[in-house]
Amino acid sequence: MMVKDQHVVLVERRSIEDLDAAIDRLRKDGSRSFMLLACADDGWDPAVLSTWLATVDAPVFGGIFPSIIHAATCRRHGTLVIGFSETVEIAVVNRLSDRAGMEPQLLASAELLERAQSLIVLFDGLCPNLEAFVESLYAIVGVRAAVVGGGAGYLDLVQRPCLLSNIGVLEDSAVLVALSNVIDRGMAHGWQRLSGPFLVTRSQGNMLDELNYQPAFDVYRTAVEAHSGQRFSDTDFFSIAKTFPLGIEGVDGDFLVRDPIKQVGDALICVGEVPQNATVYLLKGEVGALIASAGDAARAARAQCQHRGNVANASMALVFDCISRLFFLGAAFDTELAAIESVLAECGDVTGALTLGEIASSKAGVIELMNKSTVVALIGTPPRP
Repeated sequence: MMVKDQHVVLVERRSIEDLDAAIDRLRKDGSRSFMLLACADDGWDPAVLSTWLATVDAPVFGGIFPSIIHAATCRRHGTLVIGFSETVEIAVVNRLSDRAGMEPQLLASAELLERAQSLIVLFDGLCPNLEAFVESLYAIVGVRAAVVGGGAGYLDLVQRPCLLSNIGVLEDSAVLVALSNVIDRGMAHGWQRLSGPFLVTRSQGNMLDELNYQPAFDVYRTAVEAHSGQRFSDTDFFSIAKTFPLGIEGVDGDFLVRDPIKQVGDALICVGEVPQNATVYLLKGEVGALIASAGDAARAARAQCQHRGNVANASMALVFDCISRLFFLGAAFDTELAAIESVLAECGDVTGALTLGEIASSKAGVIELMNKSTVVALIGTPPRP
């Protein structure tokens, strides 16, 4: 069964035939490129999906995510096929784990990236070197293009193929989609300062080893247990940690949120790097604040769109919302999506994915890798040639 909106078809079965039918329907409405957002729980066979992707005679890109968003509702099953009215150009960066090989691949696509008005960037959310990837991308793109996107992957946090392109299903990679129209975007997180500051005295990428010259887990455990009344010795690590992320203090006074996802010995493994010598705080979440922040992200995107006089042309609201927000909010997550939808009532479909990390250009244009955040992007009709 398929559910169709103007630009989006929800394929409810794990069916190659239904994917073909969805693309055919969207072609008839003028779509020239296609974004696929698939649910991990549907258990797509990467080999089967790769074979099919190679046969699609149009640009296709996307990922496999823990959940998807359709009509402002969270779904654990189904695949969204989203039509774009322009023929997008796609660059793939392979082997993000090979830091030395990453920059040459981006430089090889520099001409494409430099002429894009906007970029949708999807990445394997469990890759190392994501900050290095973002820094290398920013060195090429600068503030010229608006960037939005998120991390694909699986809830068991086992890395395996999760990105989709015409060359197949990929892991340890990033897919960069160049658009000729401007994407208006807003981002927010809603997490609040609880304690700190703490100095990062030893870290390696996304492994946080020491805070204030003490084992990072010991410092984190002491602070969290004092505020939560829970004990890590009695409870699964992430069931407590999901409520208490870390925040790297930025120059604008806001926090870049980092999500501790597991403990390895005395170290904390985070989604995203925690730089050595950075100042971090322990953050806390409140349901009302997180829901309000999602509305703020939508308002920021809409305000940007209004400033350019483009609200009437915003055909789609694309949302990248961190999966850990669903874990924290539970049943209230639907209220978060409703807060986004209420702001964007005239801006087309509210669709997207729950992600393992988010990426977006800040107000100043700097490309940032985020955790536990909401990114709202308004995608309009491309300019006429």
